[in-house]
Amino acid sequence: MINTAALFSTAFLSSQTGFDTDAITGLAEWRLDTPMLFKLLIGAEAQAVAWPIYGDGEDCACVLAAPMAQAQASWQALCALMDRPRDAASIVARSAISALLAGGQAWLVFDCVQLIAHDIDTPEYAAALDALRAEAQALHLALQRGDRQALAPLLAAGAASPAIGYWSVTAVAQLADVEELDADAVPFLQGLEVVGWEEDALCYEVSAPGEPEVTGLVTPYGRWIVPLSRRYVDLGTYYADDGWLTFATTDAPEAHGVLDLNGTVVLPPAPGALYVISPHLVQQIDADGASRLLRLPDGALLIDRVDNMCQREDGLIDIERQTHDDERNVHGVVDKMGKVVVPPAYSSVQDFGTKKKIAIVSQRIDGRFLFGLVNSQGELLAPCQYEAIDCATTSSPPKLRKNLIFAIDAQGLACMLTLDGKQAFTPLYSPAHHLRGVAVQSDFLYVVKDGMAWSMDFTGQLLEQFDTVDNFKAAITAQLSEAMGLGKKKSVKRRSFTPAQILAKADRAQLRAMAALLLQGDADLAARCVDITLEELAEDDPEEEYEGDSPEAACFFLLWSTASHTLGHGTTLDWKAVDEVPRIAQHIELPALRDFSWPEREDGDAMAEGLAAIAAHLAPHQLRLVNMHGGEDTYYLGVVRAQDAAAFNKVALQAALRPVVY
Repeated sequence: MINTAALFSTAFLSSQTGFDTDAITGLAEWRLDTPMLFKLLIGAEAQAVAWPIYGDGEDCACVLAAPMAQAQASWQALCALMDRPRDAASIVARSAISALLAGGQAWLVFDCVQLIAHDIDTPEYAAALDALRAEAQALHLALQRGDRQALAPLLAAGAASPAIGYWSVTAVAQLADVEELDADAVPFLQGLEVVGWEEDALCYEVSAPGEPEVTGLVTPYGRWIVPLSRRYVDLGTYYADDGWLTFATTDAPEAHGVLDLNGTVVLPPAPGALYVISPHLVQQIDADGASRLLRLPDGALLIDRVDNMCQREDGLIDIERQTHDDERNVHGVVDKMGKVVVPPAYSSVQDFGTKKKIAIVSQRIDGRFLFGLVNSQGELLAPCQYEAIDCATTSSPPKLRKNLIFAIDAQGLACMLTLDGKQAFTPLYSPAHHLRGVAVQSDFLYVVKDGMAWSMDFTGQLLEQFDTVDNFKAAITAQLSEAMGLGKKKSVKRRSFTPAQILAKADRAQLRAMAALLLQGDADLAARCVDITLEELAEDDPEEEYEGDSPEAACFFLLWSTASHTLGHGTTLDWKAVDEVPRIAQHIELPALRDFSWPEREDGDAMAEGLAAIAAHLAPHQLRLVNMHGGEDTYYLGVVRAQDAAAFNKVALQAALRPVVY
């Protein structure tokens, strides 16, 4: 939904007898911002009231309302201060506002819900609503004083202005209901070609018959955001989510500009292409390929010579700049406002962490890439002199162990770095294994001294000698191979069954007992789970096959799928979905998880740490987190009662699954 401010009239407020949501009359609206006139008309008698078209607003004050008589008087007083209209459009606009206010109902309602960046019924929302009310009262007092300076935007406003807003008898009456209508039922679409409904812009894209290249945008209630008379071509709504539209004109189809969602030109057309990067940034590429980063909406130049830009996982934006022909490109990072976070001086800049705000950077030095650390102020903490710095992936922040970071210096020696980039000890020994997950453990390192493998603590002190390096590597390799199932042991072929075979053997009583394990003993819900599962099997592709040692066992995983996706008692998480861990209550709808948080999360924490945090939270509730099928790249999560954990484990193993109970 596009953030919009609106004025409505109503005979009764929601707390009064006779209030009817169907009797609300739309008067005016404006996208993205609140027109000054809206605030002035609400005026000194503004009161916060509930507004039930929003679910959370049914019993909570969330909009402002004032007597219509006050608004009418304020408008008349404002008109007396305005200069005489200089064109027909201004005369028509003022007359329309006068008529709408005069014909309105007893109450004027200012709906500002979508423009307040907080949830209804929170202290932050209430404070923002109070601030709007205070602003409305201040404008009303300025009007009473005849303060032309305070009212200057209104006094100078033309027929269509952000200070005035859009006024019409067809203005939307309920912001929550702006949606596509059948084109045949919309009078102003008759005689036009409807190109399509643009959901992000909440508009129809239309063209005149015989001119398909010239298009415009009109709302379902008749507001022309982009009139056909502008003769725009190549009208782009791809960036409407960010608040912008792109366009070209018939006179210069190769030149592109930017409109806001009210149809106001914010960036005039210029030859070349445009790419909106964020609500505040646009990349402009000239016809000759020269590129720059501009700020929206004023078009100010932020960075010249920017060749590529892309969004990052940490919410920042990568920028790439081409250097000389014989050099490699350099990378930097900006925030969504265009402020430089890391200057473009590195071969790569990995993601910043969520807490420590440290990123790994690299530079090509003497023919090889070396790594260092920067903070979120762009300061170089550790110079690019390390062969490797430990992280989960090639784009992740550094992995922390006891607030230290494992690194290998340019000479191949192991060390630990502090959070300010300093070495915790002088590097003396190389890692004993090429795999970092083996070289560094939770509180010690494996290193080499005189051909022998040793453990060493994070202060650089040797702890224990193990074996020769070759024997150590061989033992580790064998352990890894066994854990990954790469040994000589012959795998057992797993059986599978069709829906018909499962249904033929289905024992509802047994299946309900199995389902009850997944549903914390809720027998009624378990019965429903079984019914849903069997009904879906009956309608399934007859050639589909499901794995398990028996039809009953194969059905167990299907029961989990039903409990998870239909009943909200489980979820599937990808192995990389660490950011979903704090939102686990949105995936598994259990009371015990509603107040779960992960405050102890550290940079570099992976799914293992996240699942452990969930399990620790569930333990006092006598619940256990389970993964239906361990060893897979995907986590099939659910929750069982602690008293059912052993029974769950047994049944899951019978289904040829590899359960993990946390």
